[in-house]
Amino acid sequence: MIDKKMMRSLVEKMEAEAREILRCDADFSNALLALKSEIDSDPLVQSWVSKLSADGRSVSRSFVPHIRIRVRTEQGTFALPRPACIPHSPAVAEVARLTHALGNAASAVIKRSRCYRELEAIVSQAVGSSDRFEGIASEVESAGYAVLICLDLSAYTRVQGLAPPHSRLRQANADIPGRDSALMRLSVSDRKFLKAMSIRTDEV
Repeated sequence: MIDKKMMRSLVEKMEAEAREILRCDADFSNALLALKSEIDSDPLVQSWVSKLSADGRSVSRSFVPHIRIRVRTEQGTFALPRPACIPHSPAVAEVARLTHALGNAASAVIKRSRCYRELEAIVSQAVGSSDRFEGIASEVESAGYAVLICLDLSAYTRVQGLAPPHSRLRQANADIPGRDSALMRLSVSDRKFLKAMSIRTDEV
């Protein structure tokens, strides 16, 4: 029997080990960049971004992979709490509707993407073949629990208030296909992860 405090510690160690494994995996990096390109070049995504930008809104998008470890127990599934979301700035109903539509469009690209399925396979193979990860996971499995490795590739969007003229111009350039998109405020671990894969984390 593993108490809640120990379970949390083991899950944190497994997630940290999984991030380190994937940080050094070239196949994972290439598939992730390919998926990011798919999202940025999707016509529907571009359309919603353009509509928000036309309204003078500053659109910040984040595409950060998170490895979630879940442990299936007799009492249910244990997982670490998700990081608190940064609240949206107050927005009128129309802006809220466009923001929601943009998030749905990005998520739809992820769900149907071949790159997403490749990423799942890469994560399963790379993490599952790590002796260090398996060493930690075995502590959990020996207690009769099942360890599940999940890849969270949710796309996040934040719409800010009216942008000043120079910020609007910079945002318009950022939304051109092929250019790096602006990111939300990221955690230290997120920044290190993306920097290791040569993905910029500039903020507006």
